[in-house]
Amino acid sequence: MKHSRYLKLPAVLSLIMLNIGLLKAQTTTTPSPLDTVKKPVADTAVKKPATPQNTLTFGLDMRARSEWRHGYKSIPTPDTTGAFQINQRTRFNVDYRSKVVDVFLSLQDARVWGQQDPREGQTGTATTATPSTTFPIYFFEAYAEPHFNDKLSLRIGRQRISYDNQRLFSENNWRLPGNSFDAARLIYNNKINFATELVFSYQQSGENIFTTKYYPLVPNYKSLVVHYLNWKLSDKFALTTINAMDGYQSSNPAKYTTTYQRLTSGGRLEYSTYSWYLTMAAYKQYGKDSTGKKIDAYYLQPEIKFTSGNFNARLGMEYMSGQDSSTHPKENKSFSPLYGTAHSFMGYMDIFDVPSDFNNAGMINPYLIFQWKGNKVSLLMANHVFMSQSQFVYKGDPIDKYLGFENDWKFNYTPNKVIDWEVGFNWAKLTHSATIIKKSGDASSTPYFIYTSIRFTPTLGKITF
Repeated sequence: MKHSRYLKLPAVLSLIMLNIGLLKAQTTTTPSPLDTVKKPVADTAVKKPATPQNTLTFGLDMRARSEWRHGYKSIPTPDTTGAFQINQRTRFNVDYRSKVVDVFLSLQDARVWGQQDPREGQTGTATTATPSTTFPIYFFEAYAEPHFNDKLSLRIGRQRISYDNQRLFSENNWRLPGNSFDAARLIYNNKINFATELVFSYQQSGENIFTTKYYPLVPNYKSLVVHYLNWKLSDKFALTTINAMDGYQSSNPAKYTTTYQRLTSGGRLEYSTYSWYLTMAAYKQYGKDSTGKKIDAYYLQPEIKFTSGNFNARLGMEYMSGQDSSTHPKENKSFSPLYGTAHSFMGYMDIFDVPSDFNNAGMINPYLIFQWKGNKVSLLMANHVFMSQSQFVYKGDPIDKYLGFENDWKFNYTPNKVIDWEVGFNWAKLTHSATIIKKSGDASSTPYFIYTSIRFTPTLGKITF
């Protein structure tokens, strides 16, 4: 019996060891080579969708304007009859924006109602193209703008160029076709207080094989280089500078290989507070004109503006140097406002628009403008006095420098962001000197100009992706 008990104890120990081994086998496994890499913990947080980087916008800009002209741009005579017309400008815009490149396309159709008859050449056997059936629809703007970073880009193609108050470079929105430039434009903007741009353009009439003869239908520059800078010096002071060099092919056909460079340098200093705004612009023009004559001209524009609530008043003056015909200077003293707008500065009648309108005698234009702006309604009244800057001689005698007075009224009603209705009534009282300067008209007649326009600028669609 004793012997059997001793035999049972080892057996019990063996069973215990066997059970321990089985437990270890169930809880311990040999790792697989695939399991030696630690697997990441599953992310159970709800992720936000990625912010769209690109937008594609389709828009319409359509303006119809009816006009009654009796002295617009030209002084009438007692037997002059007025002219009534309706013009329309339609632009279809495609605007693509991304971090890498922006693209903007603007197809334009600009004409007077009746200028293009849609039936002509489209019915019967009359299928030959005529000027009225081939009135162009063209790109007013078409450019691509790659971005080097969020501050620096290069805009290449046909584009609007508007600087400062648009006196020297403007899109000329009042004009039916507007104005755009074929150019390359390097743009830097720190999006805080400093922006600068460099523009370059070189134009030809076609794809020449030899020579660089340029013969545009409308006199225009052959080459253009512009530097623009805008610097907000503080919360009250801002500085703008514009330096431009535009080259014109010699007006002498035998010297078409010669391009004369005209240079314009200057800028504007602005001071503004809550109620007051003061500014002074000054530009010097030099170089040579298209005849090869040296240029020595200048431009000044001081202005003060007071604002109180919805009301503001502006008092200022434009001072353009001109040619004194009593001294016959060897230099061209007539300042040219380059490619800017005169409509907002010289009165809505556009009687004195470009230097040739005041016979290159220069212009002094003091103005006083009152404006009231409400939420949807605004009313503007502008007064202009016109005087020759230099002495003009007619038939051997100097004429009186006072040319006349103009009074403009403009009413705008904007019921929403898409529609703008505008009505204008403008009239002037000009002198005999003005008819001599303009080479037409009668001082006894009162020129006036009435218009109404309506503009639609809806967004037709927008895709974000």
